[in-house]
Amino acid sequence: MKKYNIAINILFWTLVAFLLFITALSLFYKNDKVNSALPGLWVEESLKKEKIIIKEIMEVEKEVEWYYFIASGYSANDPAQGTNNITATGKEIKEGMIAVDTRVIPLGTKIEIKDMGIFKAEDTGEKIKGNRIDIYFDTKKEAKEFGRKGVWIKIIDNSYELADLFKDIRPLSN
Repeated sequence: MKKYNIAINILFWTLVAFLLFITALSLFYKNDKVNSALPGLWVEESLKKEKIIIKEIMEVEKEVEWYYFIASGYSANDPAQGTNNITATGKEIKEGMIAVDTRVIPLGTKIEIKDMGIFKAEDTGEKIKGNRIDIYFDTKKEAKEFGRKGVWIKIIDNSYELADLFKDIRPLSN
């Protein structure tokens, strides 16, 4: 009787171990088809495989510097200024454009003039040297009202390339 109990006990624990093994297989191989070894049972699990794409977005912090420039108002409607309606880049002149010294600010560069807005460097001028800019106004009256004054500018684009060009210009102190 003792041999009989031992044989049944061994058979029972072998069956338990086998069932645990099959369960573990089905957990580890969820994406694949798994056949059950139990007679008469067929277990099939299948999941859709998808590629996972991880994109890393890096935020770059850069301290933006403001530079001091002398700005003058100008208008194409003022023959005394000797301007015409076509800029150095070949575009028809309009508000939002400025004339610059291309050794300091390359043509096509967008800048922000503090308390005035965004402007684009599209023109050059005979008297514009160094840290001087001309701001275009539609009317001669607006240009005269603006006159000549100091303004703070910040480079909106090309700032990485322009950083070296501004090494001699005094930044706005905090």
